[in-house]
Amino acid sequence: MISSLISIGSFSWGFQNVRPAEVIDRIIAFAVDVITPGKGTGESSWWMKGLRNVQRGSQRIEKEMEFRSHLAEWDDSFPFLHHELIVRYAAGFLASTVALTIWDVVRSGYGGGGRNDRTRRRR
Repeated sequence: MISSLISIGSFSWGFQNVRPAEVIDRIIAFAVDVITPGKGTGESSWWMKGLRNVQRGSQRIEKEMEFRSHLAEWDDSFPFLHHELIVRYAAGFLASTVALTIWDVVRSGYGGGGRNDRTRRRR
């Protein structure tokens, strides 16, 4: 009974308190960092370094806009499953799982197999 309440409460807390826009922004920033190539060769002069920085910046902006347009297409194709709703559900499930795991550890006596000193069998 108490596990159900903990699960429902933590899911609703995670669902309501997550900020999907910030999560999406961080995921997109990470993906752009991974996909956009880093420093290349031919950057021996300050002029070439500046030119390369401009190219890298434009590639990053281009990739970010591409990701955001894909998200907009997803939202248009599946209006009942908006990307921010997916983030909210994922946060709720994560909060519920963490809360139930902590509850199970506390209930079992920190790894003691669910038995404390009063209920152990004497040999």
